[in-house]
Amino acid sequence: MYFNYDWIKEYLEEAPSLEEAARILNQTGLETEVEGTNGLEIEHTVNRPDAMCHYGLAREISVKTGLKLVTPPVDTADWSELEGWKITSEEEKGCWRYMGVLIENTKNTPSPAWLKEKLDSIEQTSHGLIVDLTNFLLWEFGHPSHAFDADLIDGKEIRIRYGREGEELTSLDGKNHKVNQLLCIADRKKPIALAGVMGGQNSEVSEKTHSLLLELAMFNPVAVRHTGKKTLIQSDAKHRFERGVDEESMDRIIRRFVYLLKREQPDIAVKGLRDYKIKDFKRANVTLRVKRLNALLGITLDKGEIQTLLERMDFQPQYSDGVFALKVPGYKVDVTREVDVIEEIIRFKGLDILPSTLPAMPGSDFHPKPEELHRAKIRNLLKELCLQEVLTYSFLSEKEEKMFQSTGRAVEIRNPMSESSGVLRRNIQPQLVKVAKRNISRGQKNLKLFELGHVFKSDGEHYNMACLITQSKEKANWWNTSNAHPFYEMKGILETLAAELGWPGLTTQPKELPGLDPQQALAIQINGGECGWFGSLKRELLEELNTDEPVIVMELELDFLKHLSNHEKQLFKLSPFPSIQIDMAFVLDEDVKYDRISEHIQSLDLVNMESMELFDVYSGKSLAKGKKSLGFRLIFRAEDRTLTSDEVNGQIESMIQSVKKEFNAEIRS
Repeated sequence: MYFNYDWIKEYLEEAPSLEEAARILNQTGLETEVEGTNGLEIEHTVNRPDAMCHYGLAREISVKTGLKLVTPPVDTADWSELEGWKITSEEEKGCWRYMGVLIENTKNTPSPAWLKEKLDSIEQTSHGLIVDLTNFLLWEFGHPSHAFDADLIDGKEIRIRYGREGEELTSLDGKNHKVNQLLCIADRKKPIALAGVMGGQNSEVSEKTHSLLLELAMFNPVAVRHTGKKTLIQSDAKHRFERGVDEESMDRIIRRFVYLLKREQPDIAVKGLRDYKIKDFKRANVTLRVKRLNALLGITLDKGEIQTLLERMDFQPQYSDGVFALKVPGYKVDVTREVDVIEEIIRFKGLDILPSTLPAMPGSDFHPKPEELHRAKIRNLLKELCLQEVLTYSFLSEKEEKMFQSTGRAVEIRNPMSESSGVLRRNIQPQLVKVAKRNISRGQKNLKLFELGHVFKSDGEHYNMACLITQSKEKANWWNTSNAHPFYEMKGILETLAAELGWPGLTTQPKELPGLDPQQALAIQINGGECGWFGSLKRELLEELNTDEPVIVMELELDFLKHLSNHEKQLFKLSPFPSIQIDMAFVLDEDVKYDRISEHIQSLDLVNMESMELFDVYSGKSLAKGKKSLGFRLIFRAEDRTLTSDEVNGQIESMIQSVKKEFNAEIRS
């Protein structure tokens, strides 16, 4: 939030330099940077609405330094009770105080130069004298006010109530809102403002305004936030009310408005003030024990130091027997307990005086959950395989969510920030595709991405892993000549994960899946259960990504796999004896899958067979139509001796006859 330092200096005697003021405010806990030649950019925490105004920042500097705080002048005339007007609140929890002052013989003339300069210095647009004065007061004291054209208020009546079924209001920004169950300011017939958020066009001041009703009120922060969320309005007033405003200063602020208006239009007439309130404002009582303060902070502050700071903050301290009796000023909306007062004292005394000591650290019997270990292992393996981790949001648009879903409905968000984040994801892949699209559009075409995160289905919340690989044709060069298709690279990643994590019985089966090329889509099965899928994006999605390169995606359900993983490594003694390698190729029907033959050979339990791998797949002119050749490499090795050819050949012959019989195969010559 940006503030003009010349404006702040008007409330201080002998104000420090701009750089010194920034240093002081940083010391009080407000993250402050010098902006330009005369500005301060300040980051506020949500509990500091008191510092969201120029006077409040001057007060911070005054308390910290002891500089005298200058209170701006206000109208001191006696005002009569406003006659002929009625102000009531039907929702005492929604609005417990509402001040309205009626001013006649006024005009919404252009603002004077000093006022325009003030607002322009903080990038606020001028809208005429009356509106500009309400904005000026908001940035001076931090309490929003609103000016109504009194002649447009039906029945001379103000009602604070919730909107009713069928009622609508066009706000000052020109947007129409249904106000059912929203806290409103209404006249006798209709809503005329969204309480604490924005006024309505049906009562706004204009060049025709000659009589105005100025509002200053206390609205429930929760009700104000609810209205802002429902109407999607972000206003300066809402920003203050939902954090809390100072009820104690309301009379001073409304008199400040009249003072400034009289200065520009001396002929105005204040017809009266109506101050509706459920009960009078009364400062909260808090006690502060000096011993407790020193024990909590770990330092010793004497009574005099504490009392000086409390007086500067206007706590009206009364000391007796080691205890301060305090009255919390209205602007300290976040101070309700003794510990809050202690925080305020050390904030102004200086956090740098606290000793830097490490607390005692006892031993811990903490053991991470098995699923956390499982996820960490997967994350580290993927990084070792040169994949980069990304983090994306769990919500997206309904159209994006259906990218890889053909059935069912996603979980809808009741109050989404926008249509692009209206549902919760059922898988991670749509978000990875968005990341890929963003990178491809910026020339990054070789991507290896993964994410581990939550997904949301009708039966609850789950945890998935997703990967995405793209590869540009331009990748190959003199130091990197790999032309391996990313489909096989993704398959290798899957097999590596299964081997390292001990997932049993990994198989893949062709399956038509939404979003994937039907010719390159596989369902992943582990231990007989389907737990994921991978494949190449279909042509329509590649066109959206503006690429003709293959994009390979994979997603696994980690909740299914966490109980199947075996993180214990099995070690085997290496045989010192040489191996015998046998290569052979079977000619089979094209529809016979490698997995079937591999499982059959493994089931024969060939003695001393150390490994088996597929090294060649061929179909061409030298083979009959509808036939293919699969080349197998078998390694045999004994642990206690050197094998002879006769020992191995006997088993090979037995295996060949079994495969021929089972699959109607022939040995390729």
